[in-house]
Amino acid sequence: MKRKKNLLIDKVVSYYAERAVVYDETAGYTDEAAEQLRAPIKQRYQKLFAGHDVFEIACGSGYWTKVVGEVAKSVLAIDINQAMLSQAQDRCRHLPHVTFQRADAFRLQEIPNQFTAAFGIWWWSHIPKTEIKTFLAALHSILVPGALVLFSDHLPYEGSRRKVDSDGNVIEHRSLPDGRTFEVVKNCPTETELMSAFRTWADQIEYVARPAEKSWTVIYRTRARESKDTGVMP
Repeated sequence: MKRKKNLLIDKVVSYYAERAVVYDETAGYTDEAAEQLRAPIKQRYQKLFAGHDVFEIACGSGYWTKVVGEVAKSVLAIDINQAMLSQAQDRCRHLPHVTFQRADAFRLQEIPNQFTAAFGIWWWSHIPKTEIKTFLAALHSILVPGALVLFSDHLPYEGSRRKVDSDGNVIEHRSLPDGRTFEVVKNCPTETELMSAFRTWADQIEYVARPAEKSWTVIYRTRARESKDTGVMP
């Protein structure tokens, strides 16, 4: 089943398809000094996901896929852009238990429902507010009860041209090195907004703001599927 067309999602997809060739450089993944700063983040993630069967949303060029793949039992990473997936596959070619699939994060019917953990890095901010429930329903349909989930994304920041649409989405003006410009959804949710989004699905929700890393992190455990519609704790 194809996803119902959403212009905001399509703009994000187009932007990252065009950015793929310079993504690692523009994301700071080729910067040796930044790499040193990311060392403790890598350690946290590897401690969390060691031994898990992991599902990754919007893996991009596979930077964090490789980090988690080094300790996980298995990883299936998805992205909608083949240009990104090709880079990720190359980065993780030495990890045979890490596999990739081109897929839409809002429609996961073809993904097996067997994962004990999932994560998305720099993904949450690109979800239009009207699509959050659709995304979470798709994600949780493929996770076992009690699965570990992590999301991490940017804290609010200054310096970019922005506007707000009628649904409350922040639309940010982005430029590529070659001068091309794009407008993409880039929401920076509050802790309250995040807790509200996950409350239906999650137990043991932990929100941590990390100003030194310019990011927030949410970690939680999924509820048993039979209790999520009633709101009754298992």
